[in-house]
Amino acid sequence: MPNLSTRWTGRAAVVLLLLALGPVVSAADDTTAAPSARDRAVADADQISRQLLQVREGENELNCAKAVENARYGVETMLEVGEKNVRGGYLAAEQFNASAAPLRALLPQLTTADCEAADGNKRAFYQCMSSDYNHVLACGKAHPY
Repeated sequence: MPNLSTRWTGRAAVVLLLLALGPVVSAADDTTAAPSARDRAVADADQISRQLLQVREGENELNCAKAVENARYGVETMLEVGEKNVRGGYLAAEQFNASAAPLRALLPQLTTADCEAADGNKRAFYQCMSSDYNHVLACGKAHPY
């Protein structure tokens, strides 16, 4: 599995995750209003990014069905949002394609069988993903394998 902590960093991940913020910063903004709107959007994106990348640790029991479902959903959502950002002009297709390749390669590896056979950091990743409160990026960063 590609190491999520090195493949997905900062702004690229935020851009893929924050389609809703795209309309806030558009090319149509006039120059007098744009700086404050951009500043707010960047601050919001940074705050959301920090929150998404925090693991809510707890005594989660490993639940492979839930972990795989959560991990696959997170990866699929990032890909969908990235595609929408490209179509909307908020992200260059080349940047998205470079970032999306490792995620597409990861999807077939996220299986119940892989989870059940996991140990070490891979098991910790799946245990982290057993919580509905954790994002795949946060778990991947906290438990790279």
